[in-house]
Amino acid sequence: MDETQKIRLLIFIPTLECGGTEKYVSLICNHIDTKIFDVTLAVLNDAHPFYEIKNTVEVVDLHTKRVRNSLSKIKKLVRQKQPHIIYSNANHLNLLFAMCRWMFPKEIKFIARESSIISINSKRASFSNLYQRLIRIYFRRLDHIICQSAYMQQDLVNNFKFPKSKTTIINNPVEEIADTLSSPSKNKFITVARLSEEKGIDRLIRAVARLSFSFQYYIIGEGHERNKLQKLIDDLQLQDKVFLSGEKINPYQGMEDAALMLSGSLYEGFPNSLLEAGMLGIPVIAFDAPGGTCEIIKDGENGLLIKDNDEMAFAIAIEKVLQTNFDRIKIIADTKERYGLRKAMTEIEKLFKENITQSR
Repeated sequence: MDETQKIRLLIFIPTLECGGTEKYVSLICNHIDTKIFDVTLAVLNDAHPFYEIKNTVEVVDLHTKRVRNSLSKIKKLVRQKQPHIIYSNANHLNLLFAMCRWMFPKEIKFIARESSIISINSKRASFSNLYQRLIRIYFRRLDHIICQSAYMQQDLVNNFKFPKSKTTIINNPVEEIADTLSSPSKNKFITVARLSEEKGIDRLIRAVARLSFSFQYYIIGEGHERNKLQKLIDDLQLQDKVFLSGEKINPYQGMEDAALMLSGSLYEGFPNSLLEAGMLGIPVIAFDAPGGTCEIIKDGENGLLIKDNDEMAFAIAIEKVLQTNFDRIKIIADTKERYGLRKAMTEIEKLFKENITQSR
């Protein structure tokens, strides 16, 4: 391609509803250098957008509810936009592009981003054994895969035989949230997560039920487990202590003074909510689950990791952390240095440029 020509980047995502992948894509679109990249965001179904795209990025709604029904519309859009790079974000979408790679011009570079631990998350798919086999066979057709964490990279290499040389670890980026540091409010806890089974909200509720002191615990998010979780709260008589607060564009607004962030996930890619807590200097208590959580938390510095899924140990850790003088200013500084938005954008833009350079 011409050195002076913009790199045409076509980004695909299933929706722009509330979620970690959706937030990541919105950050990329809103902060990518549009002097270098000509960006189009293709949303398979943009009926209920949660995140706003403010940059000079064209957003195309394909009006398709299922990935498997989207191929003809994807091919039409690719013919129109003639991208240098297709950047897909979601495992089932990544697999579609890998399987159908032969249908697209060979000059296009296909870069995918994985948002979870494939060997674990794919078990939730229908015909999971077949699904994993297809990933092993076809993912090799992708030119590159961005992994959020070292754990995710190793899972891809070890369990799916994907070449490590075609992977890059780029941690999720996080924006600066507040200009000033809030003093922690005693015994105020927060969780920001989708209300789904893998987020382990139920075990967090059971853990706080063991506490012998008064507290307020706000769970910010929405999902199909809401009724089940509310019943658990009611059964444990925690209605005046634990609150399901719903989705919020700015989940930490009004929560900057939380004493603790609690994470109950059974597995994670690289949880944005922990990074956002770090930007506010809020220490985190989390179960030591597969994925990037253990790469974010430095035990005793910005939180604690609980081994063996031990809910009693989790409750004891809450009491311990509340009595520990965590350096919240240091937590913020460390989070900015490790996961600041500009750092991630530099790494992503560099990867895109390198793939285009290799194709010349």
